[in-house]
Order: sequence, then structure tokens, then C-alpha cells
Amino acid sequence: MDLYQIRYFMAIVETGGFTKAADRLFVSQPSLSAGIKKLEQELGVTLFERGGRRATLTTAGKFFLERATIILNEYHATLQKLKEFQQRPTLRIGTLRTIRVASLAKLLCAFQQQHPNVLLELQDGTVHGLQEWLEIGDIDLAITVLDREDAKTSLPLFQQRRMLAVSKTHPFAQRRSVRLADLNEQPFIKRLHCELYSETEQLLEAKAIQAPIVYRAEHEEWVIALVAAGLGITIMPEWKEEQAIAYIPITDLPLHRTIGLVWRIGQHSEVIEQFRVFAASHDWQG
Repeated sequence: MDLYQIRYFMAIVETGGFTKAADRLFVSQPSLSAGIKKLEQELGVTLFERGGRRATLTTAGKFFLERATIILNEYHATLQKLKEFQQRPTLRIGTLRTIRVASLAKLLCAFQQQHPNVLLELQDGTVHGLQEWLEIGDIDLAITVLDREDAKTSLPLFQQRRMLAVSKTHPFAQRRSVRLADLNEQPFIKRLHCELYSETEQLLEAKAIQAPIVYRAEHEEWVIALVAAGLGITIMPEWKEEQAIAYIPITDLPLHRTIGLVWRIGQHSEVIEQFRVFAASHDWQG
């Protein structure tokens, strides 16, 4: 059964005859009759009563009319959906694994509420991985750590202090500040892919501080959950809306980072500009 046969069938029903249906479809009447005959042979039933000036549906024909209507409606609905995919712009965003997923999700959800036609594709990676994806065109924008070299093709979004994160029941949770030396012999959760971890590690080694690593985690949600459960402490960016853990300033570790958007030189796109404007006004820490 082909789509053209269903169209032949529907045209006969709507016009009331083979001749008028052929005229509407701009085909010869023999071609239309042959198409209907082939359809009836495939279905194994007679759809129209032959004889008379008006085409009359058989019982089987009336049943098939309902099904044919559904088939054509589904076909046209599918075509419309496919056209929407063709017209729907796609924005490919890369994001650091050390950015809290919940904060990122708030941004993306709010953006899609204002721009429901935009399809978002996400990838998470390291600083170097995101830069490479951006250069080869695998992503359109990167939400990553900014440095001075990004000035012409970047937009700062927010800054974060690097703090000591502990559970609410940890003895450090009641302190106003700590020093690196206080971390000695404390079970430590290593944040993999942290862009400043090597610098932190060097400072700990220089001060002969032993912080046994009890877990290695790639994403902030894992780190936060493990710290909140009291399984270890870590040094991480401060997420002001995070209530499950306590953040304490480290007086001799004045680290911070600036998170922002980065794009390729010469890259111009309406949807990219829409996202840049929206992200700049978004309350990341709210």
C-alpha cells in the first residue's frame, strides 16, 4: 500500500466519483482506476461498489476510510514535525565538570522558557578539552574558567572563592577560617579535573601537609554529597546556594576563579548572541 493510493481513495470519497477525483489530482482516470484496483487487491477487499454515477463505499470501504484518514493525518503531522526540526536552531554548549550541575540546569531551564525553539546539546569536559572542542567546532560555546587570553572572545559570568568544604557536623564547620596546616591528616576528597588542583597540591607538599585521599570524584554533585556525608573534606569553589555543606575560608590559600562564556573568533550566530545576553543577566548563585 502506497501513499498515492490512499490519496486516490480519499479524492474519490471527497469528490464522489472517479472522474472528478482524477481531475482534482491531475491524473488520467485509467491511472486512478488502476491505482484503486491495486489497492483493493493488496487489501483483499472491495472498497467501492461499481456501477452508478457516484462512487459508493462498501462496508470495508467505510472502515478503511477511518484508517486512511488517520494515516494521512499522521503523515502530515510527521512532516510538520520534521520541518520544525529543520527550522529549529541548535546550540551546542560545553561546560566544566567542576561546575555544579544544579546551577547549570537552572540557567538552561530558564533560557529555554524564553527560547523554547532552541535545541540545547550539552557536553562536559576539562578546561583543555573544552578549548579543543571549541577550536574544532564540536561546540559553539564553552562555560569554563577564563584567563586573560580569552578577553576578546569571552564574557565573565561570576567569580568564586576557593574554600574548604566540610560537613555540617565536622569540627571545622564552627570556625571562621582555617589554615592549610589544619588539613594535615584530614581525609581528603580529590576533585579530578580541577583546574587549580595541581597548584593546591604543590602548596600542601611545600608545607609537608599529609591529606590522605579517600575518594576521587569528577563532578561537583558527587563531591558535595560525599563531603555532606562526612566521608572527607575538600577544597572547592564556593556555591552560595548550597546548604548541605559548610564552607570555611583558608587564610593562606587565596585562590579564586572566574567562570564565563568563551566562543571562537569570528563566530556570529543569533542563537549564540541570545544565550550570551541571557547568561550575562542570570543569577548564577541565586
